Amino acid sequence: MLAYVFSHRPADGADIAAYEASLRGFHELLAKAKPEGFISSSTFRVSGRYDDWYLLEGSAAMDVINHIAMKDEQGRAHDEVARMAADGYGKLYKLASGDPPAGNGYEVRFSKPHGIKYPDFYARLDPWTREPTVSLWRRQMVLGPAPEFCLISDKDFELPADMTPEALKREPI
Repeated sequence: MLAYVFSHRPADGADIAAYEASLRGFHELLAKAKPEGFISSSTFRVSGRYDDWYLLEGSAAMDVINHIAMKDEQGRAHDEVARMAADGYGKLYKLASGDPPAGNGYEVRFSKPHGIKYPDFYARLDPWTREPTVSLWRRQMVLGPAPEFCLISDKDFELPADMTPEALKREPI
């Protein structure tokens, strides 16, 4: 099982009750649409931000959900939330152990110490991960906050400084 997690926050001055109602509405519409590969979704408020957890059977479901989120009634609900949001970024996790979270609780975000092999690391976590209400998710990739665009060209050129460009040479392997 995978979880695409989209973290976002309301813009300054946004009506928080309307923001949260719009989020609930979008997730309800997504659940009714029953996209292929989609298991469920929910939103959690975490440290002044909102995390939307989309539980998926596999990564192909991300394309299906993205398509559904941009069309018809779901698209209008998505746009309503997006108009009130200040920013956002995504990440992808794979369930390493346990069952997906539900309801109130806590998140503990952490990294594997350098130099420890994964089997040893998981063994060290066992006193916590064997609890029935604990799930462990391992990041698969980070989808942000890298620059939003990438321009590919066969020529070297400079973009305006206000775009904060970083030019990197590409070489075929």
